Amino acid sequence: MTNAAIRRTASVAIAALVLVGGAAVSVAPAHADPASDQIFIDYLDKKGVPYKNRTQAIRLAKEYCLDQTRQGNPSWLAGYNLQYSQGWTQTEAVQFVEGAIPTYCPKLWE
Repeated sequence: MTNAAIRRTASVAIAALVLVGGAAVSVAPAHADPASDQIFIDYLDKKGVPYKNRTQAIRLAKEYCLDQTRQGNPSWLAGYNLQYSQGWTQTEAVQFVEGAIPTYCPKLWE
């Protein structure tokens, strides 16, 4: 193998590692905030939105935020997927989203 080929291979490997490392950091979940989590769960309980357990509801809210910010997805897709994956009515899905956005993805309001 020539020096140029070795350098090119090494450059590609380093670039791949940097991209994978950056992706892992950008997808890392936000730090747990028990107060915010409780506010979100209280909101769901008040609105009567059914959920299997607290941890799953919080995870779903954070996944919704990630789905909503994925490049190329239409704005309605994350809510649609949430509604049908949980078997909720449209009202329940909307209420879930109304609780999730200010708690876990307030930048969607901007």
